[in-house]
Amino acid sequence: MSPSIFSSKSSKSSKGDGTHHSLKSGRTPSISSSRSGSSHHPMGPKPYSPFKILIVGAGVGGLMLGFCLEQAGIDYVILDKMRGPPTNKSTIQMTGNTLRAIEQLGLLEEVMRIAKPVSSIVLRRPNMSTVGKIDTMYLKERYGHYSCIVQRSELCQLLLSRIPQEKIRWDRRVLEVVSGDLGVQCRCSNGHVEQADILIGADGAHSSIRQNLYRALREKNILPKSDAEPLRCTQNSVIGMTNSLDVEQYPAAGARFSEVNIIVGKDVEGSHYTMWLSPAPGNRIVWSVTGELLSPGDSDENFRQSEFGPEAVDAVCGLIQDLKTPYGGTLGDLIRQSQRDNITKVMIEEKHYKTWFYRRTALIGEACHKFVPFSGQGAEQAILDAVCLVNLLYKIDRNSLPDIMNAFQVYHDQRHHILKTALNVSSYMSNLMDSQGLTGEVKRTMTFNMPAWVTNSSTDKIQVRPLLSFLPAVDDRGSRSVSTKSV
Repeated sequence: MSPSIFSSKSSKSSKGDGTHHSLKSGRTPSISSSRSGSSHHPMGPKPYSPFKILIVGAGVGGLMLGFCLEQAGIDYVILDKMRGPPTNKSTIQMTGNTLRAIEQLGLLEEVMRIAKPVSSIVLRRPNMSTVGKIDTMYLKERYGHYSCIVQRSELCQLLLSRIPQEKIRWDRRVLEVVSGDLGVQCRCSNGHVEQADILIGADGAHSSIRQNLYRALREKNILPKSDAEPLRCTQNSVIGMTNSLDVEQYPAAGARFSEVNIIVGKDVEGSHYTMWLSPAPGNRIVWSVTGELLSPGDSDENFRQSEFGPEAVDAVCGLIQDLKTPYGGTLGDLIRQSQRDNITKVMIEEKHYKTWFYRRTALIGEACHKFVPFSGQGAEQAILDAVCLVNLLYKIDRNSLPDIMNAFQVYHDQRHHILKTALNVSSYMSNLMDSQGLTGEVKRTMTFNMPAWVTNSSTDKIQVRPLLSFLPAVDDRGSRSVSTKSV
């Protein structure tokens, strides 16, 4: 694709493209108008692909999007800056919201082999006394599936096994994006230029696609002020995962169900902290610590950087190794059972961007909505983004910029409100754990001892359980029905 095919006129003016102004007005256009290139198809892959899609980011969201496009018969290529699939151990949460589509795609049995269902969430004080407990076993009856802890790298490997190898291009760090009426080009750091008709940024919280998109919108003076503001880091968190543990010494690691423990309080020196302990598949335990304990001072460069190398791991682990755990020892016992490659520092950042798309570019996952890492929402919401977006793209029969923008607008309108609710729930839980003093203790006690109907009503608000419109439907196993009508 030569740069000469791009319309310089359209790239210099936002008038007439409709995207940004439609977003501000809040109207929800239909993509089923007879004047557009959209139509209804029988089940199964499209007989031909009306366009080619570049997906940047081979994480859970990008790979799920690629696999869904594969099933839809839509041409795509996935680019990723890494030289190969991730091998470090970490986990994500999956619930009935995504597991129904996973079942429809024929992946449920394999996903459950790398998953561990959660039975309860227990809140404790530093002396291990119980503040309260939220039972989660009811989720299967109400929503069709248990809430599960899933191995992230194994899930990525599973999705990769279902995607043709030639569709994945590693070592493609995107530096620059050029977009016009007729297509998009991505210039990569290794000199390669990739081209397509649509660009999807699935490259995480510090998305290069979002940065390129927002730069263009800022030059046109149409980027919302809040979107121009950088992600704000409120705290640091250290997250690790153990090797496979001796189940006689750690029975919780080998149990069929995972009892998640949250310990909130102060260490012996009076520094506030929150520790999460989650038994995971493979007889492992995922652990994380957040709070003042990890902030020895602003002068410490290690704690201001978004990542740190192996040389800093021992130092930060020394700050938390004496914290007690409900397993009869200290966190240091679990740290010694964790490979250094499986211990990392992450920034506690949360933001919901207003602008998700412009012209031929759209964002999914944490590129447009960043959740705190322990909320369990990041990867699951990225999967839901992918399902929604593919359903809309499937209905388009031609490479038409108005049709593509129309689909992006509907995607935003459908996902925006449910994501705001999910972010509100996530923010509430994050603030709840960070609250100190008597007020914080009272709030946590009330939250973890609420009647079941109160907990249910909160969870009901973020239930969607969507299906792909072009594949045979699977039963909704949940007693609490939701609307899964395709767009």
